[in-house]
Amino acid sequence: MEQEDFRAICAQFATGVTLITTTHNSKPYGFTANSFTSVSLEPAIVLFCLKTASETNAAFQASKSFTINILSDKQENVSNAFASSKNSHEARFEQVELKSNKSPIIKGGLGYLTGEIIKYEEVGDHIVYYGQVKEGDRFEGNPLLYAKGGYQRLG
Repeated sequence: MEQEDFRAICAQFATGVTLITTTHNSKPYGFTANSFTSVSLEPAIVLFCLKTASETNAAFQASKSFTINILSDKQENVSNAFASSKNSHEARFEQVELKSNKSPIIKGGLGYLTGEIIKYEEVGDHIVYYGQVKEGDRFEGNPLLYAKGGYQRLG
């Protein structure tokens, strides 16, 4: 299948937008992702994907920890800041207020899940991370969605 056709077909599927973060050597790292899903309820396991070429992989693999921040429809600017490879990690985190420095939890989101990376493997041009969730919380609001090549909102 042609890459362009594959991308266009997959764009028909609406996804939520997340910021996935970690801390390594006291420095926060994070990226915007819509490649996140729950895998198992017992135990609670999720997966997320990151481009193989991303330098952020080293931080996730060394820290063995993650936080998945589920963005609200008021956080499009935050999503854009973390999606741009032109922004340093420092510049990305200047755009947000953190709830915790141990595990970067972004304030203003709909919820978060924190946990431990239990496995990762290279698949195609991405690394797939599997993580066991240790804790989380949820908040009121509407999700920031992505479909058809752009942000979408409910209603």
